[in-house]
This record gives sequence, C-alpha cells and structure tokens, in this order.
Amino acid sequence: MEIASFITPQFDDQTILHKYQVIYSKSRRNGVIDLDRHMKHSSSFQVHRLEDLMTKIEGEIPPSRQAPYMILLVKKGQGEKCIGLSNFPVKDNTLCIVPKRVVHSCKLLMPECSGYMLNFDLDFFLSSAFPKQYISNRRVLKYGIRPYIYLDNRQADALSEIFESIISEHINGGLERKEMIAIKLLELLIDCDRFFTQAKLISEEQRYHPIVEKFTEMVEYQYDQNRNVQYYAEALNVHPNHLNFILKKHSGLNAKETINNRIILESKFLLSYTSFIIKEIAHRLGFVDPNYFSTFFQKCTGTTPVVYRSSVPKLN
Repeated sequence: MEIASFITPQFDDQTILHKYQVIYSKSRRNGVIDLDRHMKHSSSFQVHRLEDLMTKIEGEIPPSRQAPYMILLVKKGQGEKCIGLSNFPVKDNTLCIVPKRVVHSCKLLMPECSGYMLNFDLDFFLSSAFPKQYISNRRVLKYGIRPYIYLDNRQADALSEIFESIISEHINGGLERKEMIAIKLLELLIDCDRFFTQAKLISEEQRYHPIVEKFTEMVEYQYDQNRNVQYYAEALNVHPNHLNFILKKHSGLNAKETINNRIILESKFLLSYTSFIIKEIAHRLGFVDPNYFSTFFQKCTGTTPVVYRSSVPKLN
C-alpha cells in the first residue's frame, strides 16, 4: 500500500514515517511534543494512509502540537482522541480537524484501523497560483468549534474519494499536479465545512466568531504566562463582560473557565506523560508556588496532582 507525502528532497515518505516513530518513542515522556522543533525540515504538506502511520507508531500518537493543520478521517477503527479541550471516542467514520498548534493525542486499536491523515500549512499554496485565502477562510479550520463529528457512510465515502484523488495526483507528481491537489484540498475543506454545518451541533451564528478564535489562539500561546481575563480582553479590545458573554454563548464556559481548562489540560498531559516532579510542572505552567498549583488543580478537578498521577496507567 502506497503512502504519499510532499516532502523535501532528502526525505522520502518512509523516512517521514520513521521520523514520527523515533520522535514519539524518544519524546513521549517529556510532555507535549513540539513536532515543529523535531521535524524542522519536513514539508508543508503530507498525506498518509492511516493504517500505515498507525502501524508504524503502534496505534498511538502521544500529546503533540504542530503548526500545520491536520485533517484526520478514521474510516474504520475504535479508540480515543483528544483535541485541545475535547476528549471523545473514535469509531468508524470519525472526522477530526486539528487547528494549528493545538495539542492533540490519539489511541487506536490495531490492526483494525483505516483512513487518512493529512497535514498542511498555508506555505503549501505559495508556490501555486491558487489563492491561499480561500483555504485560510474555511470555517472548519478556525479555533473554537467542536473539532470532530461522526459521518454517515455516504459522507465518509465522499471524503475518502477526495483523499484518494489527492494521493493519486501526488504519485503522478509535477507542478500541475500540485495545483490540482490544492483544488482537491479546497474541495475537501468545503465538504468538511458542509458536514459540520449539517451536523447542527451548535447554531450557525455560534459556529465561528472572530473573537472566540482570537481568544482561543491567544490562550493556546499564553496560558502559562497570563491567566488574567482583563489582559485578554484588553488585547482583543473588548470589555471583559462582553468577552465572557460571547464565550459563554459559544461554548458554555466563560473566559476564566476556558483559561483554567487549558492549564488543567496541560497539567494532565505533564502528569500523565512525564516524570517531572510537581514543582517542575508548576513552574512550567507559570506557578511560582507549587502549593498554589496543587490547590488550583484540586479545585478544578476534585483531586490532587499526586493522586491524579497515581491513577494514570503507567507507560511501558
């Protein structure tokens, strides 16, 4: 079974998969893995058949983040996935969208798993005549929407056909093929937008709000430095009460709860996937006093960091 990926000349597709394997193996105990740092010379576009990737990494993607967007279609499979603050079961026909720099992880049962994983950033479109703003404006790529849906067979088959077309165009190679892939990628995103809209998970006006997106992106980059709602409101040029109103309407959480949830998410990753002592975790998250971090964690979760860590299955 072939694997397709746009990569720099020194890396073929098997090398890319091997790099994932090595990075995940060596770095999984060091907290959230920054793939941008570990894969500096990889491409602005990759597409893999999921069964090949997951076989290589034994069915698990540890907590990681990267600048490229990710589209994941699990055509067949069972497991669990986390994207940002969303934890959800994976089943047949699960479609996931991972915005840039959002932490995600995944566990899938092997070998009964198939589908596609596609990574891309906007630089991929710079070398073609394709207007990249058509990609960046797609609502499904924005921060703050629920990042997954469960498709029916017809929807999943339609996306699979597009993925296969992308792989076929890449295998044939050439600049014209790259432009065709850009068109196919836009088609994929349009369908994703449509399927998320048809799912009616939230009302249309709640699906995307520029303030929600900007706030979520700011929190993603600054949660360990700034926990003050006033700071974010001033940066966004809105009143804190208005920021809370918009966020509450969109997600059911106010600004403070959203910031706290992001800190707790990172805390759980560090407690689960590293051997850092509590003091070091506290400092990594911007807490000067480890005792205050423990109090904060217990208030938000109902348990202490030590008890939470002891409840997590030990990694091999």
